Amino acid sequence: MNKVIILDDMIYVRYRVRRVLEDAGIGVYECGNSFEFFNRLYDKKEEINLIILEVGLSTEDGFEVLKKIKAKKLNIPVMILTKLNSREAFIKGIKAGTSEYILKPFNSKNLVKRIMKLIKSSRNSDRPEEIVYLNFQEYIARQIMKCGSQNKKLSIIMVSLVKKYYTEQEEKIEVKDSYLILLDLVYEKLRSLFKVPDLFEKYGLSTFISVVPDCNYRKVVSVVHQMECVYNKIKIMNEKYSEYDLKCSYVIFPDDGTDKNYLMNKLNIKMKMKINKEK
Repeated sequence: MNKVIILDDMIYVRYRVRRVLEDAGIGVYECGNSFEFFNRLYDKKEEINLIILEVGLSTEDGFEVLKKIKAKKLNIPVMILTKLNSREAFIKGIKAGTSEYILKPFNSKNLVKRIMKLIKSSRNSDRPEEIVYLNFQEYIARQIMKCGSQNKKLSIIMVSLVKKYYTEQEEKIEVKDSYLILLDLVYEKLRSLFKVPDLFEKYGLSTFISVVPDCNYRKVVSVVHQMECVYNKIKIMNEKYSEYDLKCSYVIFPDDGTDKNYLMNKLNIKMKMKINKEK
């Protein structure tokens, strides 16, 4: 049986999550404070497929707990399930390396769906054939080294699904069920464009990232065009998605740089400039 561990100081939330997940055949370890959480995590780390964390704890700093989790390098995905509905909290969570950021109150069906996707990525999953490379930074570094030794190019593509006319003054993150459904649909459709050894994975709430070895400028432009065509077809099928745009940016090794951190920073800057320019 797949198992998750949840840290939340609200008894009702833990109860509801446990009922929802047990109905889906997933075991749950409940913890109300970090002391209990880390003791249980230490004892059961070989069984746990996913960590679910409330960062808005009443008597503790949830982000400090998150830092301690990441410092242990357990290679277990972390989902933030929180009442903190601010862009600052979201950014802190994503920068810390969480796999999902979900707001309360949550939709039970969508929560189970997103949890199952993360469980499949866990090293402890019942389905090891579906393991993805969880240490994304290490994956990029290895691919850069490999392409460098073979004198080949490599492209890193970032894709974001953004609401039209968004302004930085907006403090709240509006996450509707329809938007989560759209994210899952876009993820599945775009992922089908990439084959091994390409990588296409989630990189935050509304962003995806792809690493494409042996990919030059002409090829990356073609890939981006294909992704835009896929999304345009999705919007044609459902008019309610017309309020969102698909933004793409990319960098190419070694043309744009040879250092992993430099390339990732440049990629993020290019995406931010594209979003700001087209508001």
